[in-house]
Amino acid sequence: MGRVMLSGGRTAEGNLMNIVIIGSGTVGAAICAQLEKEGHDVTVIDHNPAPLAELSGGCDVISYEGNGADVSVLRRAGAERADLLIAVTSQDEINILCCAAARKLGTRHTIARVRNPAYSELMNLMQKEMNLSLTINPELAAAGEIYRTLRFPSAAKIETFCHGKVEMAEFVVGAHSPIAGVTLNDLRARLNLRFLVCGVLRGEDAYIPSGDFILQAGDAVCVTAPDEEITQFFKAIGVYRKPVRDVLIVGGGRTVYYLLEMLRNAGIRATVIEKDKQRCHALAEQYSCTVICDDGSRQELLREEGIATTDAFLALSDVDEENAIISLYAKTQGVEKVITMISAMPYVDFFKGVGLESVVSPKSSTTSTILRYVRSMANAHDSEIESLYRIMEGRIEALEFVVKEEIAGLTGVPLRELHCRAGVLIACIVGEGGVLIPTGGDCIRCGDTVIVISSRGQMNSIKDIL
Repeated sequence: MGRVMLSGGRTAEGNLMNIVIIGSGTVGAAICAQLEKEGHDVTVIDHNPAPLAELSGGCDVISYEGNGADVSVLRRAGAERADLLIAVTSQDEINILCCAAARKLGTRHTIARVRNPAYSELMNLMQKEMNLSLTINPELAAAGEIYRTLRFPSAAKIETFCHGKVEMAEFVVGAHSPIAGVTLNDLRARLNLRFLVCGVLRGEDAYIPSGDFILQAGDAVCVTAPDEEITQFFKAIGVYRKPVRDVLIVGGGRTVYYLLEMLRNAGIRATVIEKDKQRCHALAEQYSCTVICDDGSRQELLREEGIATTDAFLALSDVDEENAIISLYAKTQGVEKVITMISAMPYVDFFKGVGLESVVSPKSSTTSTILRYVRSMANAHDSEIESLYRIMEGRIEALEFVVKEEIAGLTGVPLRELHCRAGVLIACIVGEGGVLIPTGGDCIRCGDTVIVISSRGQMNSIKDIL
């Protein structure tokens, strides 16, 4: 079993871009660090000198102190020559103005973080007119992640590929799991299902496992399967959880605002506990759910509202520490599915380490979405990448490629005969015959969509697997 880790240095691959980031807070700093590591030329603007100094000390970037909506500041930062401007300040209006001004100056693409629900419909209507390449709403992205997890409660996290035809789910091998101590070859022979274990996180080590890899208790495992078989897989390995029909939610902020709409459309009943009266009235007026105006951290109240019998408990308040504590309490009450929202990105891994299985972070969701978009832009010259996700705590990448032409040495060649690079795995092929979890005798053909798992870092084309 070889240890497979991502490279920590800069890459010389792909189209390197000139990128301006406005806002050096948690999200801006995280985006900046990753883009700088990938070799892009990054310039950061912020009105506060303290985070700029800290960022410049850890990254090789150019920084300017000032208002990102000020045209003179944008000119000094080189917005006329920029391939992309990303506005992630704490103020929606400033982000929108920055992007509008940058486009007028000549910036090719712009991304704005917009959080206010009141702007959501407006941005959908005005995105084209304002020449915005992407608007990202952190709370809406987090709500979507929570909803996907509720659809598949057996998984700690789930992503979809090929327009929902393929599911990629993460789960943790339990202490008494029947698959602990089993090789992947034996597991495939035992289950008779179409699935592929495409990544394993053991402690700090990330693996793209071969057939003789032995699963251990505590491993975080990523598995891919056709949409209709992922539930059968969870049943077969003994971690299946019944579909969620009702949820108990603590918190009534923006994430809950978006989530309740999704739950209503899915027919999932929700009870919300929120201590802010104004929020309570707003939620009760818009949604046909039970809203209780009280302190959701009170254990007595949680017991009265049926925490022990609810299908899922969601700790989505504005206070990270409160969310963590009441989530741990929910686990002691036997709740099968507990989802915890943690806003502070540095604490996400810590809280996962203390036993919180499904942790959602609006800031992490925003960072991942923006980085995914940037990586797609950097590979636009090939026009093959449909989507890109970081899995296994960001240590492994899952890329969705469309094969648009015949490629010598790749298309029509049985997979067992391909000379693939180390740290690369072909996880799924979707073509005319449907979803295929490939074996050595299968081939990639022109027109197929191929999901590739990689620990190599940046890939530009499906050809890079060779």
